[in-house]
Amino acid sequence: MENKKTTKLKFAATEKIALLPVRKTPLGHRYAVTNHGRVISYTTNPKEGIFLKQGKIGKYCGTCVARTTYLVHRLIAKGFLNKPKSNQTNVIHLDYDNQNNHYKNLKWVSREEQEDHIRKNPLAKNRGNQKLTLERVKLIKQKLTDGKTSLKALAKKYKVSDMQIHRIKTGENWGHVKI
Repeated sequence: MENKKTTKLKFAATEKIALLPVRKTPLGHRYAVTNHGRVISYTTNPKEGIFLKQGKIGKYCGTCVARTTYLVHRLIAKGFLNKPKSNQTNVIHLDYDNQNNHYKNLKWVSREEQEDHIRKNPLAKNRGNQKLTLERVKLIKQKLTDGKTSLKALAKKYKVSDMQIHRIKTGENWGHVKI
């Protein structure tokens, strides 16, 4: 990437640029993103540089910026969306298409909102085999704080292992769930 020739880039009429708060590389490269989901490497002017290639990181688009790999949708959200609340640290794709990184398709959400969004995904495979739900975990945590029910009894009741109940108790699993 460092040896590629920079050129005047072509943008859509509604495409805007946001500079990324990333340190300049030793070769003088800086970085920016567009509201249409593209990442730019440039030296002096973000309108003159190169669009970085995007690969896949799991099911999301990713790219390398200053020798660090980033998820593109998070870069776009940081550049173009305001975070409404401090607990909203996750970014979702409103249309469930993880390749559509247009800023209007992204939204900052809390972990609970993200899980709710995932459950409502009409494109997702059936998750009917999931044994624990948010509501069940809250009940388990309540019973664990009462101290009247054993781990083994809870595991049998909810058809999970003793270890799963232990991990819920210690916060290793479902630690974000508060009662």
